[in-house]
Amino acid sequence: MTYLPILIDIRNQDVLVVGEGHLAARKARAALRAGARVTLVTAAETPPLTEIIADANCRHLAEPFRENHLRGTRLVFAATEDDDLAKHVSRAAREAGIPINAADRTALCSFIMPATVTRGPIVVAVSTGGDAPILTRSLRAHLESMLPASLGILAGFISERRKQVSDALPDFDSRRRFWDGFMDGPIPERVSDGDLSSAARLFDAAVEKIADPDAAPPAGTVTIVGCGPGDPDLLTFKALRLMQQADVAVVDAGIPDGVSEKVRRDAETVAADLISEQIPDTLIQQWVQWADQGKSVVCLGPGNFPISDAGRRIVATLSSMNIQTIIVEGVAAEG
Repeated sequence: MTYLPILIDIRNQDVLVVGEGHLAARKARAALRAGARVTLVTAAETPPLTEIIADANCRHLAEPFRENHLRGTRLVFAATEDDDLAKHVSRAAREAGIPINAADRTALCSFIMPATVTRGPIVVAVSTGGDAPILTRSLRAHLESMLPASLGILAGFISERRKQVSDALPDFDSRRRFWDGFMDGPIPERVSDGDLSSAARLFDAAVEKIADPDAAPPAGTVTIVGCGPGDPDLLTFKALRLMQQADVAVVDAGIPDGVSEKVRRDAETVAADLISEQIPDTLIQQWVQWADQGKSVVCLGPGNFPISDAGRRIVATLSSMNIQTIIVEGVAAEG
């Protein structure tokens, strides 16, 4: 990964755009939408820039770029076809320690602008680091068709209720499990259908249930996942979903990094030899302890691990201890 993906708050911050035409208009418009104050340095007020210049948060300077234009600036965009001007702006910004983006000139950039798909407060960014822009555009088009417009409404629904859940569940892990269950339950579907009143009633009932001091703690689970031939692209949707919900991941030594990296990033990871003739009793007891604590455990084994001899032994042992066990078989490689 060449670039660190970050989102920057530029509300009420000064952003400098140097350039002309559609390039400058696009960069200035993006900054204005993010709430910035834009200074546009351009000698020619061409039609693409007319609307931008008319914006109350845009200051137009019809003059050549000078280094003093950088004073107090948070970000700089060089949006010009003029190579010499782009190099001049980039050099001055770097010397001043200000992040610079030069349109279509990755070598002159200290940051780049990804392609984005927005749904309300949700922003999905796609980038190839400037190496394959046609692929970036294609991926953005796919995401546009895949992500429903109602995602923004769902994000607002969740945002309005985060404090309600935090008050009911002060513990971070408990809150995360609640939200995992929320996403897998019926409420998001009600929101997507526009039935917000029904969704709100279901949500309030769910919060009341978890806030009940006499309610039994949630039961933990152990999921036995077969990782097939070790290709991350061949993991099933069910396997990926459960791996993203895991509190603990027990990973066999033969599982490639590309597969194990699909587990939720802040999950505890434990290495183990899952295909050995005898799984250590201490490891089994640890799984039971995690499950008794309400944690979600995933065990990643090679091939179609759940139906292998070792996998069957693990399932049988956990079942005899009344631990809820989920089996996710692996997918065989094609050909």
